[in-house]
Amino acid sequence: MALKVGFVGVGGIAKRHLGYCRDREDVEIVGHADVNFAGAQQVAAEYGGNAYDSYDKLYRAEQPDAIVICTPPFAHGDIEEAACAAKIPFFVEKPVAVNMELAHRVQKAVEKSGVATQVGYMFRFSEPIRKVRAMLQQHPIAMVQAHYYMPGLPPPGWWPKMELGGGQLIEQATHMLDLGRFLAGEAKTVVGRATRTRDWTPPPGYASDGMKSYAADMGIPDTTGLVIEYECGALGTLSCSIVPQAKWDVGFKVVAEGLLITIEGANCSWSGDEEGSMAAAENWPAGVLYEFLDVVKAGGTETSVPYIEGVKSLAISVAGYESMARGGGPVEIAELLG
Repeated sequence: MALKVGFVGVGGIAKRHLGYCRDREDVEIVGHADVNFAGAQQVAAEYGGNAYDSYDKLYRAEQPDAIVICTPPFAHGDIEEAACAAKIPFFVEKPVAVNMELAHRVQKAVEKSGVATQVGYMFRFSEPIRKVRAMLQQHPIAMVQAHYYMPGLPPPGWWPKMELGGGQLIEQATHMLDLGRFLAGEAKTVVGRATRTRDWTPPPGYASDGMKSYAADMGIPDTTGLVIEYECGALGTLSCSIVPQAKWDVGFKVVAEGLLITIEGANCSWSGDEEGSMAAAENWPAGVLYEFLDVVKAGGTETSVPYIEGVKSLAISVAGYESMARGGGPVEIAELLG
């Protein structure tokens, strides 16, 4: 019997996950909920299932076996809690929230319900990244260095508003912070700095339907840096920028005793005591969703990236902002996790 899957939020990243579900013969897409009902109708016509203008209508009408949540950051919370109340396992895209209060609230609902959950940190499912993670068990880590440079501001209207998206540190760079946790273990303290380096006021007649160079309501930093101390003793750095320039540039390196690892996308290379490289499979991003679907189909609850992992990775971003608010001093991650 096919697994009945519903989608909440059908824009952006949802298209990728819809395609992955359509590719599986053991999955039936039964419904789509979005506040943009016309968008839900359009996706339903393409991928099958019924369209709804709210998640609660989808839950009641379709009684899905699982849901995939692809809403903007600010829309999280009620959707997940309602799924827990209805005992519906859920996959949720990162970030799980824009603040720790909401993330903790949902985590309590998850723990009470016992439903299976999975957060969309796809890099954990790259075979090359898993290989270098295993290698690092034998090579003490000294430094984790990451950067995330975007060629401007993403187009969604909520992106420039801190309370809606959390800025680049929460919305995008969370992938790099989660990857740091995956490879080096838990973070202990975070120091953060951020700045606005340019005037984002739109010139007369400015318009863009893609990455933006200006925004009238710019409320987030355009350049951010973190220094992270890991429990293993290693240090980490993260640098982020949305200042308009030529191209996307996302990079990650790990310096370990006798080993230097470079991660580009989901591909890895290494040099030192060992030499080599490995490319990720073409469909590697599907792994994080497929594991969730397999677990639910088997009647299980244990996944590789349960909701609490999203909470822990969010805490690093929030700690960076909290450090800034406190004048630049270190913030203990344990303080935010409670």
